[in-house]
Amino acid sequence: MTKKINFCILLVVGLALAACSSDDNVVEQKTLEPGKTYYLTVDATKGSDATTRALTLSGSTLTPTWATTEHVYVKGSTWATGSLSPDANAATARLNGAITGITGELPQDLTLQFPQQTWSYTGQVGTIADIAAKYDYATATAHITAIDGTNITASSAVTFTNQQAIVKFTLQDKNNGNAAINATSLRISANGLKTSDTETGDITITPASATSEIFAALSGISSTNVTLTAVAGGKTYVYNKSGVSFDNGRYYEITVKMHEATEGTDLANVTTDYIGWVVGQNGKVYSTVAKATAATAAVAMVAYVGTASNCTHGLAIALADESDMNQSSAITAVEAKTAVTNGTWRLPTLVDWQYLLIGCGNGATYSSTPGTVGIGSLNAKLASVGTALTSGCYWSSIAYYCPYISSTTVDLSRTDIYYGVTSYHVRACLAF
Repeated sequence: MTKKINFCILLVVGLALAACSSDDNVVEQKTLEPGKTYYLTVDATKGSDATTRALTLSGSTLTPTWATTEHVYVKGSTWATGSLSPDANAATARLNGAITGITGELPQDLTLQFPQQTWSYTGQVGTIADIAAKYDYATATAHITAIDGTNITASSAVTFTNQQAIVKFTLQDKNNGNAAINATSLRISANGLKTSDTETGDITITPASATSEIFAALSGISSTNVTLTAVAGGKTYVYNKSGVSFDNGRYYEITVKMHEATEGTDLANVTTDYIGWVVGQNGKVYSTVAKATAATAAVAMVAYVGTASNCTHGLAIALADESDMNQSSAITAVEAKTAVTNGTWRLPTLVDWQYLLIGCGNGATYSSTPGTVGIGSLNAKLASVGTALTSGCYWSSIAYYCPYISSTTVDLSRTDIYYGVTSYHVRACLAF
């Protein structure tokens, strides 16, 4: 009897030990494997602003909702293959989808972005539907802590944040009883205005047909001057406003009372309305190269209006580079360019370089010891009428100084120790 009891006790103890040993061998999966496809689930909610992509305008209210046809893209260290889609046409939804290419240890934060991976605000056509499909960018962060087979789930619901404002511009002619301006294009210029997630410049909106109401997705405008230029019926209308801010995630409705800018205005009479216009050989300005060429030769672009840079009324910049050469040759070549009525060609001084940039709205102020400043606003205007400044050094007329241009900035403090020997880019300046 005693032996039987001992045997049973030993048997029970053995089973208990076996069970404990089995539990100890369970290891929680904590690594996302390269090349493996996972099914990701995220509950997505909107914040206090417009944070989802399908947009419906009712009166002056822009209502955001998810649509089951939309795609949300996922990024770890790189973009994943595949995307997520909402499970409901509603303001809140569960995002589901198969993704490949997310690797690494957990916990890990994944970036969610829609409507597309490539971030660009160019090519807009001025409608809510177009913005909803292509330009209403929003992002969120999903925190991933564990894997269940091939299923991964965010530890909590995410909140998407819009990366731009949406603005409805209603265009009117203030000198014609506030009549509607039915524009075929609207150009928006402002310091800091984003054309992508990394670059700034002007944005031109081109409606499918002429209209006085244009919707725009705009990012990066904060306490700065905004210039609007509309083309309608062969005429050009302009509007300037300082101290403008558009907060991301907000919807604005703005009535813009514009005035016509006159083609063929003399250089001596131009105002800041004409910055970005084309200078003709005849000393007059035109809204496009085609109009300038019809009257004379197109040679430069108005970039600054004022007298701060040793000029009578302003500065323009040549539409293209000269050949690369050393500094002394550059000075000679620029001064020998074909004369422009009421203008004088010169190689830009450091002061000229600053005001060419400031006049085009780079947001900087003059400094006697200039450093690195933005070049996007100047280059955006140049690209639309001529050739943008390229990366590398451009000569100034000051000995040894050669401003260095990268994709978005220019270092105005750059010097060259091989004065008179090294060949650099050359862009002429027209003082008028």
